[in-house]
Amino acid sequence: MQKSFFRRLVDKILRRNSEDEYRKWLLRYGRVVEGRVIDADDESLNTTTIYYCYHISNVRYESSQLLTPEQGLHRAKYFPGAAVSVRFDPRYPGRAVVE
Repeated sequence: MQKSFFRRLVDKILRRNSEDEYRKWLLRYGRVVEGRVIDADDESLNTTTIYYCYHISNVRYESSQLLTPEQGLHRAKYFPGAAVSVRFDPRYPGRAVVE
């Protein structure tokens, strides 16, 4: 759905980005740590959610992520117990994505 000009302007002023833009930013500039897949939930043939954890400065973070279509082609890489690369926002370490 296309955002209105006014909504985009408000987002820009408040420095808010869409989820896709933020994901792209994290994949490009986020810091990298190793994480582990805790669980995976195949909701349908085309939809898989993974649950993962990672540690930063002795703090454990847990999160979940819907696999992208590209990641979905390689679901075997995201089985429970698998090591994954996690990119996180250094300003908000709880915000992260799995590569």
